[in-house]
Amino acid sequence: MRLYLLCCATLLSACSAPPPEQIFVQPMVPADLLLPCPGYSGAVPRSEGQISDALLAEWRGRRCANAKLATLAQILNPAEAPEV
Repeated sequence: MRLYLLCCATLLSACSAPPPEQIFVQPMVPADLLLPCPGYSGAVPRSEGQISDALLAEWRGRRCANAKLATLAQILNPAEAPEV
């Protein structure tokens, strides 16, 4: 009789519903966040004025890129995104 109960328990546990199908939803990312930010792309600076212009262009490009990364982090992980 014990063998009968063990077999019934095993058979009943195998007759469960299949696991639910997982559906992955991709978050909506605006196209402008995927564009590269412009930095300095000119010739090698030769004077102090050209160096300062190049540094400002690089600073603006890096600031733009960091802002885009922060926005992407908020879209992908809204709970864990760092504050800007």
